[in-house]
Amino acid sequence: MNSKTLKYHFLSFFILAILFFIICTLSSHLASPTRYTIDKTAPVYSQNAYRIDETKSLTLLQFLSEPSKLEKKPFKHIEWDLAAKDYWLKLDLENRQPHPIDLFIHFDNPMVDYLTVYQLNEQQQLISTIELGDKVSGLSLFQYSTPHTSLTLKGSEKVSLVIKVDTVGISKTPINIYGKKEFQDLLRSQAGIWGIFIGVLIMAALYNLVLFLGIRDRVYLIYIGYILSALLLMGSVLGFGFYLWPLSWQLFFNEKIVFSNYAIAFFTVAFCTMFLRYHKDNCRLYKLSLSFLAVLFSLGLMSFFMLEYNSSKIFFAIMVILYILCITMIYKKLISGFRWAKFYVMSWIPLIIGAAVQPLELTGFIPYSFTTRHLFLMAILCEIVLMAMALADRVRYQREKALYHATHTQQTKLLNQAMLKQGYMSLINEKRSAHLCLIKIEQFNALLSILNPSQSSKIITTVALSLENHLAKHRQFINLEYALDNSPKIADLGNGMLAFISTKIQPKSDLYDELGNIAKQLPKQYKIAGLDLQLYYRFSVTEPIENDGFDSWLQRGFLAISQKQAFKTLDSAYVDMDLSLAASLQHAIRNEQLAIYLQPIIDLRTGKIAGAEALLRWPSADQNLNIEQLIQLAERTGLINELSLWVIEKACQTIAKLNQHGHKEHTISVNLSAKNLAIPKLVEKIENTILKRGIFANQLKFELTEYALIKNHKDMIRFVNELNKLGSQVILDDFGTGYSSLNYLVNYSFSTIKVDKSFILDLTNNDTHQVIVKTAIDMAHNLDMNITVEGIEDQETEQLLIKMGADHGQGYFYSKALAVDEYLELIDTQSK
Repeated sequence: MNSKTLKYHFLSFFILAILFFIICTLSSHLASPTRYTIDKTAPVYSQNAYRIDETKSLTLLQFLSEPSKLEKKPFKHIEWDLAAKDYWLKLDLENRQPHPIDLFIHFDNPMVDYLTVYQLNEQQQLISTIELGDKVSGLSLFQYSTPHTSLTLKGSEKVSLVIKVDTVGISKTPINIYGKKEFQDLLRSQAGIWGIFIGVLIMAALYNLVLFLGIRDRVYLIYIGYILSALLLMGSVLGFGFYLWPLSWQLFFNEKIVFSNYAIAFFTVAFCTMFLRYHKDNCRLYKLSLSFLAVLFSLGLMSFFMLEYNSSKIFFAIMVILYILCITMIYKKLISGFRWAKFYVMSWIPLIIGAAVQPLELTGFIPYSFTTRHLFLMAILCEIVLMAMALADRVRYQREKALYHATHTQQTKLLNQAMLKQGYMSLINEKRSAHLCLIKIEQFNALLSILNPSQSSKIITTVALSLENHLAKHRQFINLEYALDNSPKIADLGNGMLAFISTKIQPKSDLYDELGNIAKQLPKQYKIAGLDLQLYYRFSVTEPIENDGFDSWLQRGFLAISQKQAFKTLDSAYVDMDLSLAASLQHAIRNEQLAIYLQPIIDLRTGKIAGAEALLRWPSADQNLNIEQLIQLAERTGLINELSLWVIEKACQTIAKLNQHGHKEHTISVNLSAKNLAIPKLVEKIENTILKRGIFANQLKFELTEYALIKNHKDMIRFVNELNKLGSQVILDDFGTGYSSLNYLVNYSFSTIKVDKSFILDLTNNDTHQVIVKTAIDMAHNLDMNITVEGIEDQETEQLLIKMGADHGQGYFYSKALAVDEYLELIDTQSK
């Protein structure tokens, strides 16, 4: 981490410390007022008793006349319930000091419908009656939001208060008695918490409305809906809603408080669904959430026509399903690696705690206090803050994702051409040298026909990782990106081509040597689907030209690396095969499941068998398998080298058998691919095989096509010369199908030319082909070469070729390709 990053991290932690200090200071001033009720601060003594009227018919006189039916216990033992009941509470107060004291009785339930307070003297005579509750008209906003009454208790005076609670909703009404100063502390703490809650929620709503107008993402509207629902719900539960809405509105909200609960539940599920992007998946959980939202909406409408205590019970039951559904959706996204879910998961912690504390406090499992009374409000506040952080993290991640996609390839996750251009432009601006280095995986386009995108991407990333490790040892190759965990130097240009930039001033030949050494250390094999793919590379270096742009620089690099590849006829042909077939082919090579068949080559002057061409067969495979396509598959996957060495080994083994049968003049020709030049020390391996089988080098011939010569011209000249020195003869196969045949006759030391069968199949009826074949025969003889003609299928063609002077013939007229044992029987019979 650099010093600048550390500086900003320190600043952010410093700001966090200041905010935490402010919160702690504010909390100390908002200490729980319920700890300072009058019985704890002054010599005022109280006795409690209560009675629950399930018939709702009890009168004050009946209540006072039947003292034996009172439960003489503290009010905390009252079994408050969501049912049609009246609760009668009696509070006896005695001032045991000589001077008077002002008392404030706070009834902590602003949603109560009717709350009647009867003040009695020591003789239990009625002194006054006070009516509170949201069904009572004519009260002040202060009395609605904070139901309370006051009285002055004279010195040594005793009074009694009888409180009747009549409501269809939440009946629990905690009663606290305060002195004047303590009641002011209560109001201050209450107003402070309400102000913080309202201020934070309104600012969050306004800010997210601005975000919605800018981003047009519906999740911000749902978030605002959740905030408004929280204001609606807590405004009714705690009473501050009377200061937010017109009085008639808030009284209506109090009456339909269950609808507010359904609203906040609705937006909770909707936010969870939208925030976690289930609407993009359209999966089963998304459809389930839509159905649940419809249920919540329907139950919310039904709550308008139901008594509160009945609809509340349904709501509490439905909340269990809500938690299960939301937790399941969160869990599914977490295990799928959802990046921006951490703050949202954290937001559920205070919500779950607060949502659990509220019903536990209402039912008496948790003692009532100012803190527990406002805990759900603080939980919602924390949740909304964390949800805001989650939305911000979501925006940050989406921005980073967009930037990542703009600078990285989608499949390989490597830097793309844009980052290469950025690196080039920064060097040009600094007037520094910039050499473009390209390394390409050979025949990568051919591999794409049998690999799926994931498999081909893994090959590229494996090679890129190896290349990065080697480039890291050289400071001359610049970093295209700087990050905390890595600083990559490579860009992926697609189609198996990787690019990087060298800034070292050196001869181009030296840089080529360095790249050559690096390329030698890159992976030579890649195992996939049970197959060992052979990997080969080529590279190029492109120097910048004055006033040259990036695009021209890059195009010259592409041109330089493609110059070695003149033709793509075989490589671009589509082969409808896959890796499973290639893996089976490799298994067949290594487990001796393949075979070579021999097709006789006839001496047209004597009519006897002079040699044979070794042709690949796979006896146990599907009979409809095309061998030519199979060989193309082997070339694409790198199996061609292993296959060719196997064929050479079997050919030498067969020649040894022929020698044992006395056919020591017999030859076998083997086809070689242009890719076989990549086999290290190929001629040496051929020589070792010849020596191991105890045969003569001139008994083994090799057939090369013009395509092979064009692909690797210089390397092929050296290879042919080495084979001639060894004593093996080289045949130019498929003569006439290439583009520069005459040049190859001059540059290569061929012993034989094999005329392609495309000129022979209709030879007797095609005058043009007759001229071409006759010319080829005369030219070969004038160059002291033999000529073999393949594709002979009838006697008329044979006679015409004999008349033209052809040396050898091959085709179905003589024999199809035979298994080795059948071929031995054939030539043994002919020699008798």
